[in-house]
Amino acid sequence: MHYFLFLSICVATAASPGPAVFLAIKNGLTHGFKRTLFAILGNLTALFIMMAISAAGLGALILASASLFNLLKIVGGLYLIYLGIKLLRSKPLKIAVDTTVIPSAPVPLLSLYREAFLVSSTNPKAIAFCTALFPQFIRPTEPMASQFLILAFTFAGCSLFFLSLYAALAAKLRPQLAKEAVLGWFNRVTGLAFVGFGVGLLAGVRAK
Repeated sequence: MHYFLFLSICVATAASPGPAVFLAIKNGLTHGFKRTLFAILGNLTALFIMMAISAAGLGALILASASLFNLLKIVGGLYLIYLGIKLLRSKPLKIAVDTTVIPSAPVPLLSLYREAFLVSSTNPKAIAFCTALFPQFIRPTEPMASQFLILAFTFAGCSLFFLSLYAALAAKLRPQLAKEAVLGWFNRVTGLAFVGFGVGLLAGVRAK
């Protein structure tokens, strides 16, 4: 198993901007680093489910079924567009300059977890990535379970590292960015990014 090649691919994938990255930045800026870590657990939970599906061979089945794969794209695309529109229409949250201060009406941790879980679980690219990449680094002559665990925890570890890094940087910049005008622009940029991701997924739906 060419582990370091797999690791390089995971690093590049986890570090590149995507829905999960933008959500981590948004949460780190508006809710702080500690609360964002709980949301990131939602991303990781969805990721492990995707990888488990891939390991069980269901990922290949989904990719083979155009209708099922298109349905997943539509659901994921619409949800990302919904998040984007919600951000575009929302008023900037007022953030205390002291990063240890929690907003007066903090978003429930379960809501942050659920939002992150849905963003990752409705992204068909995660299924495609796991289904296309994992088999190339698994040797049929060696124990499957141990190989899968190594690949899965490597991919999850890279995701955890970069999502946490982005969230920490966003939280660190809260004193500089805690201005209503700046937060307003951040909502617009992030909202448009989510809408763009959603439109991109919908554009990839194959016509019947």
